[in-house]
Amino acid sequence: MSVTMDRRVYQEGDTDIPEEFTELLTRMLTHHLENSTNPHYTKLLSHLWDRCMTLAPDEKLKTTFAKLMQQEVEHGVITSRILAGLGVGPIDAPIRQYLFHLPIDTFCDLSMFNALGDRVGCYIGETWQGVPYEPLLSVADRLHKDEVFHATFGLSNLRRVCSTPEGLAEANEKIKIWWPAALDMFGRSDSDFSEAYVRWGLREMNNEDLRQQYIAETRPLLEQLGITVPADTDNRRFL
Repeated sequence: MSVTMDRRVYQEGDTDIPEEFTELLTRMLTHHLENSTNPHYTKLLSHLWDRCMTLAPDEKLKTTFAKLMQQEVEHGVITSRILAGLGVGPIDAPIRQYLFHLPIDTFCDLSMFNALGDRVGCYIGETWQGVPYEPLLSVADRLHKDEVFHATFGLSNLRRVCSTPEGLAEANEKIKIWWPAALDMFGRSDSDFSEAYVRWGLREMNNEDLRQQYIAETRPLLEQLGITVPADTDNRRFL
């Protein structure tokens, strides 16, 4: 059974921050996708910008995509600043979550990317709203709201896709790829680090509990669009 740690909120530079807390916080943020010092993240943003501007079906949507991409850049800067305060400089780490390497060939793919991939960020970010480290706590609410905007925008675009028979047919094929990739973004169910994050207040729920909450709340939204969501274990890489 997990032991709840003291929920004192640590400040940047506190000399008595527990070593394990610092190690876990650093690990969590260095494994976090958004980091402006990571050239792999910069490359991903460039690719996404091209996809947004190329695949958006009208000019009005391009404006919203531009706002979304601006926030993604800002998120990377925020993460890098927090890590710098922990003594961590620029990193060069490949992006491990394979969802970010899936082809985005159509507007349906792009909509799935935002509606499902960015929606995972909502659940991770929501658990940061009580994190006991002030530099992250102070931006947690904003980061969460941004991810909600990205996911809501993606779902709106996916609704547009599914409004035609052709689009719905494509969505029902593409969901077989994007759904398992989104579920795998939460990580392994038996991860020791997942439980440690909860114990230290860096997250409120472990990987599997967050994944199950995501499934329970996201599956009905997709089904309302007419999408047949596959079984939650189909084509999964990390269980």
